[in-house]
Amino acid sequence: MIFGDYFPFLKEIFPTAGPGLQRLLQGGFENANLLRSDFYTMRDWLEIAAYGDVEEAHALLLLLLMSLEEGSLCIELNETALQRRLADLVTPEEAADWARRIVAAPAFPELIGLSPDDHRPVILHVVDNRRYLYFQKYLRAEIEFQRELKNRLNSSVQAAGSWQQMIDEVLTSQPLQLDRDQQAALAVALGNNFAIISGGPGTGKTSIVLTLLRCLIRGGIAPERIALAAPTGRAAQRLTDALRAGLERLAAGEADARLRDLSATTLHALLGYRPSRHLFTRHVENPIPADVVIVDEVSMVGLVLMSRLMEALAPTTKLILLGDKDQLPSVEAGAVLAHLAPDATEVQSPLRDRVVLLKTNHRSEQRIREAAQAINRQDITLIDRLPIVSPHAFDTLEADGGCWLLEQTQATAAELRGFLQHWAEQAFFRSRLEDATLGALIEAAVLDERDEDAGRLHPLFALMDRFRLLTLVRDGAWGCDEINAFFDSHLRPRLGGAARGGLFAGAPVLITRNDASRGLFNGDVGITLRDQAGRLRVAFQRQEGVVSFPAESLPAHELGFALTVHKSQGSEYANVLVVVPPRAGKRLLTKELVYTAITRAKTSAILCGTKDVLKFAIGRKIVRESALDWGV
Repeated sequence: MIFGDYFPFLKEIFPTAGPGLQRLLQGGFENANLLRSDFYTMRDWLEIAAYGDVEEAHALLLLLLMSLEEGSLCIELNETALQRRLADLVTPEEAADWARRIVAAPAFPELIGLSPDDHRPVILHVVDNRRYLYFQKYLRAEIEFQRELKNRLNSSVQAAGSWQQMIDEVLTSQPLQLDRDQQAALAVALGNNFAIISGGPGTGKTSIVLTLLRCLIRGGIAPERIALAAPTGRAAQRLTDALRAGLERLAAGEADARLRDLSATTLHALLGYRPSRHLFTRHVENPIPADVVIVDEVSMVGLVLMSRLMEALAPTTKLILLGDKDQLPSVEAGAVLAHLAPDATEVQSPLRDRVVLLKTNHRSEQRIREAAQAINRQDITLIDRLPIVSPHAFDTLEADGGCWLLEQTQATAAELRGFLQHWAEQAFFRSRLEDATLGALIEAAVLDERDEDAGRLHPLFALMDRFRLLTLVRDGAWGCDEINAFFDSHLRPRLGGAARGGLFAGAPVLITRNDASRGLFNGDVGITLRDQAGRLRVAFQRQEGVVSFPAESLPAHELGFALTVHKSQGSEYANVLVVVPPRAGKRLLTKELVYTAITRAKTSAILCGTKDVLKFAIGRKIVRESALDWGV
């Protein structure tokens, strides 16, 4: 196979590539989730450095770009490590040959520098006679992060015992009970200026934050000196809503009432990011004006942003990080939480006493929890043990619960479309709440002024979140784009009537660009409804009710019948169908992806795929490489 047959853009970018390099680059495009822009970047760097005809230089840049995509910051220059990465792209024999050639290649001084201060895109970093290649910005960020972390770990802290009176007072005055791990997390967070709390969905991270805030204000920390943040606007809004809901359940006294105006913001906003100039106004000389900074969903935070945050904190500011170390790494490079949260066996880590792992799930169905644990253990026999579900039996899932296998025996797009029809039927026309289906609620719903501050439409949103379809990829028959298009054509006649083009009544809408002025954030999902004049508006649920906007005035958006697993991070749904393509790019398939997908479900999770592909995914984990020890 040559470029011109199936990948004409690669032939255009690399017209002189030989057959071996063609196969390598083609393997990178098919299996490494790289964008076309990545290949143009490779070409430009190689041409500027005058290495456009050197195949080993192409291979090095390709592997570096791949490492960023999986959450690593570098690649180690030894044959074993390189061969492991290359094995996803070409045959084992070719991978071994490329690894030998890369290790034996010259230094490429016009492309690769020897110090972070060298003006080269790539830096060779040597630690204990082991050679690592970094993109310059990530090596600088990692060195800066390590320095800030060391300083923070070595600074004096307030003893946990001095908080005990506040802890006892708060725990006896709130209806929610904290388990032993949660109480340990509370003590670690209060007694240190740096703490990490890691746990999966349902392990009570938000309950810890609420209890922590109540202790802090009783310990003399003013609410205005507490900053709550998350990596995305949607995650920040969820944290704010959850805390306000928790406060409403309390018999709040004067102290707790001071927390009602506390709200979370994005990390970029906390750091005063100015996109027009690509700079942060908060830094070491102008630190964040807070005594405590609490950051949620840290699994989605990349290294560069975390390094900026650490630099912008005063030495006395307490930093508390929360998230799930087993989830997918951030879209940006550097899986910060996975690096920082050591396993319980790593007793020698200096971070050992600053990290608490929450183990008890208080919300998800037991069989989903057990499946998630098996996936984290990379137990591929799970797939053979899962009960088989038929698409005709989707209506039993809410009653039965658990984790199921919907096996793709034909692995064709036609077979998948049959599954999707049954899923749509169950989600919109069979599942009931107070004897009403989602389709019936959509047909009856008419937006009016009452919806701005009332909960009249909450049942509609509750039904919409009962069933959620997640995909691993965006493109192709098994990707969210084509699945959304299928649901559009299949459901529009039944929900939208005569609507043609654009949105229609009942269509879920996924926001893909932030609009802070209207409180809409990338990842928000609303539902399209008609107003009293028959015009389409898109409604979004909020803690206090529902807000809606004219469909034509929304920021960038797309249909939201199906979401990628990445877009679903931080969300929870009753029943989840995870669509796994039978021939997905190998590097997309990891246990972290499958774990993240099924842990979105509280009642039932269905893995829809072939057994071989699902076993391959569970048996593979993301290997995050770094030359530096983050814990010292």
